[in-house]
Amino acid sequence: MPRPTSTLPAHARFALVTHVAELQAELASVTCPRERRTIAAELKAARAAVAQLSTEG
Repeated sequence: MPRPTSTLPAHARFALVTHVAELQAELASVTCPRERRTIAAELKAARAAVAQLSTEG
């Protein structure tokens, strides 16, 4: 995973990257299709936010 670099405070960047990791773990353990879709959408949005941070700076 790329390291986010931006003007966002370090604790906020860390929280976002941690959130991505938590969503990945949660997605791996969920079997309900509806829940999987919801988590996958959240994960996609969180990854996009991390990618945006990585292109800033």
